[in-house]
Amino acid sequence: MRYVREDTGPWYRQPWPWLLMIPPVTAVIVGMVLLRAATWEPDGLVVADYYQEGRAINEVLERERFAARLGLGGEIERNGETLVLRMEGTPLPPAPLTLRLLHPTRANKDEELTLTHDEALNAWRGRVARLPDARWHVHLEPEDRSWRLRGRMEPGALIVRVSAEG
Repeated sequence: MRYVREDTGPWYRQPWPWLLMIPPVTAVIVGMVLLRAATWEPDGLVVADYYQEGRAINEVLERERFAARLGLGGEIERNGETLVLRMEGTPLPPAPLTLRLLHPTRANKDEELTLTHDEALNAWRGRVARLPDARWHVHLEPEDRSWRLRGRMEPGALIVRVSAEG
């Protein structure tokens, strides 16, 4: 004769209900983490009016060609929060220049600075808050937007080269 053992203890003291609950609970937790990651920051890569954006590319290319014809270029030296720009090529008037630091994927992290001319150094200076370690795209242009120089700031870089070729 065979005896069947009956468990008379409560269900939560058995291992099988807990083992069977692991996959659904894990799926709920992973789903909440993925939902939070997807809604954490807006996607900066989507352009609302891609046609206008495409047409503006030709204008930008012409501004870069103009900078190349002028022989413009320069180096931006980063010393803590201070940026010092030394230009090469055609001498520029001591007017302010606009420097844009563009994050590759997050438009809400972009920075725009105004660099003012420092007569003593014959260079342009500006201050930037602490930037997160990332690869930054650098755009430099005058207030009238007649030319534009580009460069790339690597994480931890102290000197950035800007030119019409980028």
